[in-house]
Amino acid sequence: MKVAWILNGCGLESGSITGSPIRFQAVSSRWAQTVPGLEQVLVTTPGGEAMLRKMGCALGTVRLPASLLLRREPFKAFRLWSYAVTALAAFVRRLPQAELAVTVSDYFCDIVPALLMKRRQPGLRWIAWIHHRERAPGERPGNRLVNEVTWRMQAWSFRQIARHADQAWVLETDAGEEIAALLRAEGMPESRIRRMRNGIDLAALRAVRQPPHRVDAVMIGVRPNKGAFDIVPVWKALQKLRPGTTLRLMGGLAGEGPVLEQIAREGLSPLIEVYRPEGGWLPPEAFFAKVREARVLFAPSHEEGWGIALCEAMACGLPVAAYDLAVYRRIYGDALATVPENDHQAFAVTLARLLDDPSSREPLLRRGAECAARNDWAAVAAEDWGAAVQASAASLSPTSGAHTGPHR
Repeated sequence: MKVAWILNGCGLESGSITGSPIRFQAVSSRWAQTVPGLEQVLVTTPGGEAMLRKMGCALGTVRLPASLLLRREPFKAFRLWSYAVTALAAFVRRLPQAELAVTVSDYFCDIVPALLMKRRQPGLRWIAWIHHRERAPGERPGNRLVNEVTWRMQAWSFRQIARHADQAWVLETDAGEEIAALLRAEGMPESRIRRMRNGIDLAALRAVRQPPHRVDAVMIGVRPNKGAFDIVPVWKALQKLRPGTTLRLMGGLAGEGPVLEQIAREGLSPLIEVYRPEGGWLPPEAFFAKVREARVLFAPSHEEGWGIALCEAMACGLPVAAYDLAVYRRIYGDALATVPENDHQAFAVTLARLLDDPSSREPLLRRGAECAARNDWAAVAAEDWGAAVQASAASLSPTSGAHTGPHR
């Protein structure tokens, strides 16, 4: 079988590394190791190729441009223009021949190439991964105009997936069920909607020895919807309860300028460090070692697809403090300490308690380790391969309502 992966959301620059490329690399690399005779090719942009090469991706690449002239993105919103350039380029560039196409995200720059491949290659099957549902523009942190555009773009993508994809894979979360309902409303039969899960690299993690603690807390991934603007109010409140508490920001920073300015303005720079690895990427063992230098994970995300960083932190032996999101309740249950969303004072109190009170920390460590042990990428990749084989072997048209793959 030949599989074409489509991952165009990185534009000209890799920026922060999000869940979809992490899942792609974890699954595709394990398929390469375990499936005899499998051929895989990657359709991506210059930024995607640069990022994935750092992550260890060795697949052959069909590169689509993300700009007409520029080699770097001059500002954050330029990414929307780069998506348009990539989508248009798909009409004129030679896309790979394959039996199965997998779109790694619901960005329209991934959906357009998949639609073209379906049209030009009779018999090709298309699996669409969907990781999260965008909040309505007024409910999401960040620029209102950008949020409006991305929200409408996702609605368009959902319609195309429902009408033309052979399968849609959504996460086993409440948000995934909301997406499944939207797809059904657009005419996609439930039999073509599969529930997928994410994972962590347990083998790499177990190879890492515990380093000395060098920082009190770590935050992985710094973006507006992940709680970038909660850092300062929580840390100001925490200093009144526990003066000198330190924080490390790492794991992908996007548009961090205003956040760092706010940190400096409030005099918190000596307490909050920004860790940027040389080359922009850390191998799993080195990444886990840096996480283990902290004593607690600070996770103020407002919008989450699954929460890979939380599971990794639990496997590293860190208790997790997070906002009380529905996705966390469904996946992690009582394995983390939660506070009401936007309650900065409660977050500070919870962090102080986890750092200083072993009786509150130990039960979370035990439950977190049990939770992490259930989510190994090796098992996830094997499940995905079984579902992909059934999808690619099906002889049904995308408009058929019959079963084309396992429904978890």
